[in-house]
Amino acid sequence: MDIKYSQDDNGAYQTAKTYIEATPQTVFKYLSTTEGIQQWFPQLEVDERAVGGHIYFHLEGDNYETMHITEFAEDQRISYTWDVGEVKFQLEADNNSTILTLEEYLPYTFPHIILDFAGWQFQLDNVKHVIEQGEPIDQQNLDFENKKFEIAQHLNIEQ
Repeated sequence: MDIKYSQDDNGAYQTAKTYIEATPQTVFKYLSTTEGIQQWFPQLEVDERAVGGHIYFHLEGDNYETMHITEFAEDQRISYTWDVGEVKFQLEADNNSTILTLEEYLPYTFPHIILDFAGWQFQLDNVKHVIEQGEPIDQQNLDFENKKFEIAQHLNIEQ
């Protein structure tokens, strides 16, 4: 996975790129349908696959956060709000594979930038693993503390 970070006066950005051995059509279904997305991010639910549609992040109990779909181009890209930030997935065909790029922006008012960036990097690896191997990655095998440390060093922020 290729990862880049940047910052401006308003917030922090990450761009993470990976290659997936599947067509953009297949990958997009895993990003934009409830059936697909719940295989790698089970707390999410997609409601209306279009600009203005919603993605729900189910929390504990009956609580959930509502994200708003801000961009939607079938088999090419989907963007949605993520709390006060935004995430965007872009897909590009590369022979029989897909280049999947995640762009995330979080303002400094977001309380857990480093943890969230680390989480999305894990989820990008996870969607790749689900599509290529048929099962999610075991989170117990991940070193989130080291990943958070690396991100904090790149961004030079504490949380």
